[in-house]
Amino acid sequence: MNHKARMQFVAVSLLVILSNVPLVAQLAGDQDQLMNGRQQNQGQSQLQYQQNLQNLKLAMMEGPIDPKEYLVGPGDIYSVNIWVSPPLNFEIPVTPEGTVIIPTVGEVDVAGMHLDEAKEKVLRDIRRRYVGGTASFTLLVPRIFAVTVQGVVKNEGTVYVQAGERVDEAIALANTTQTATSKEQGLAETGRRHEPYLIVKRDSVGSLRRILVRHKDGTSSQVDLERYFIRKDSKYNPLLLDGDVVIVPRLKTETDFIGVYGAVNREGTFEFVPGDSVVSAVEMAKGLSVDADSGAAELYRPDETGDSLHITKFNLRTVLAHQSSDIALRPGDRVIVKARVDLRRDSKVYIEGAIRRPGYYPITRDSTTLSSLVGWAGGFRDDANLSASRILRKDRSSDRMWERLENARGNTRQEDSVTYQLESNIRMDEESVGADFVGIFQRNDRTKDIYLHDGDHIIIAVRKGAVYVFGEVVQPGYVEYAPNKDFEYYLGKAGGITVDGIHGGVRVIKAGSRQWLSPSETTIDDGDYVWVPKEPYRPLIYYMQVYTTVFGILGTLATIAVLVVQVTK
Repeated sequence: MNHKARMQFVAVSLLVILSNVPLVAQLAGDQDQLMNGRQQNQGQSQLQYQQNLQNLKLAMMEGPIDPKEYLVGPGDIYSVNIWVSPPLNFEIPVTPEGTVIIPTVGEVDVAGMHLDEAKEKVLRDIRRRYVGGTASFTLLVPRIFAVTVQGVVKNEGTVYVQAGERVDEAIALANTTQTATSKEQGLAETGRRHEPYLIVKRDSVGSLRRILVRHKDGTSSQVDLERYFIRKDSKYNPLLLDGDVVIVPRLKTETDFIGVYGAVNREGTFEFVPGDSVVSAVEMAKGLSVDADSGAAELYRPDETGDSLHITKFNLRTVLAHQSSDIALRPGDRVIVKARVDLRRDSKVYIEGAIRRPGYYPITRDSTTLSSLVGWAGGFRDDANLSASRILRKDRSSDRMWERLENARGNTRQEDSVTYQLESNIRMDEESVGADFVGIFQRNDRTKDIYLHDGDHIIIAVRKGAVYVFGEVVQPGYVEYAPNKDFEYYLGKAGGITVDGIHGGVRVIKAGSRQWLSPSETTIDDGDYVWVPKEPYRPLIYYMQVYTTVFGILGTLATIAVLVVQVTK
């Protein structure tokens, strides 16, 4: 290249750079305009707002535009570059008639074409004029146009969208309650667009799966945003076209529904649309959970009247792998995915008290016995009291209020109900397991050995060498334990019963089970309790009523006896 040619090349390059300086400034200014709102601002006329929208040069897109999907339309701005010497660069809008006018080439009709078709046609015409050079035809700024949103949205009417945006964007704009200024200021601060999925909510009354889009040419499209959010397949959420009318119907899950429950990532009820199947239902449920047994699934299908269900078992694993036919669903169908039972759980028990190595010990389901655990824990200490030892087991499934409601159906007496509720509360806190420590370990009767459960609490009682006597005795407190002695012995050691004590009401409280028993029903062991109740105070009127009742009965009996004697004479 000679000196003159180099100078010409430098001059052309400087001219291109300087010519783009206003464009850069305009782009920066237009970015501010974008942040100032895509809906009409207060105090600004509709015409002014539309003019500002047409001046936008930058767009925040969700990703690259697919040339095979994008339709060219009036208002698009394209960059035409022809790589000849000197190179040519033009910014060319699509005219309202649907054409692009390229200097030195002419007018090219691109109306109604997809972007890839328009590229091919424009480049073909450029190559006819510039045979020796290469060229490019690139979308620079997508157009902005109006669409109408109707139906179950917060704000019916016109919204302005950018070419390349999809139906969910229009619904999101119609559902937002923010003003254009506050909304776009928030976008400017975060540097992100709004998330349509956060505005197009599943719990709204508007349908996500029966959305209808009517086009200006008389055709229409069905939109299923539920499937789009999962698959990101554009056929479920197509691009918006100029003049589209988006209609959002009301959600109809009362009659047109399907359900997916069990070992899936999102259990629930979904709106039914024709074409739904087991595969699509599992997709809407976010797929199977890690504990799913995909080989064991069931389809519950109601009959025509809805009075009965037909249950079909099937192998979901083969259906999802396309090794067996998919199952078409009907309204009201419910798919149940079974979960695998994992027995490898952290099952453990806790043992404390008079044991040589207290603490937590792992167990296995239905195989670890009490005698095995005691062996692992080093055996009993010398001061262990086996008769008072016990096992507590917490019932994690019990609900106090629900159990009280269930027990209310028994029509029990008030005093019985109070006692039963007290016992039920104790049981639900920690149930006592019937374990005969003396029989298992002292008599070596292995038939009485028991299997331990996860969470069992084993308490090996410490020998006290005493029996506690309390209530209406002269000297309540511990009395030294004497084998084979009855309750009278311990009452005597405690100074005897007071004048207010009831001898016939004495009870022995067992240290292990905490059961209250009559002295005739049990022997007294180390650590047990002896309770002497008090005669309740009753006023004189009480005794008068008793005597009156007794004398009344005696008088009646005497009268009957006299009558019988007279009749027999």
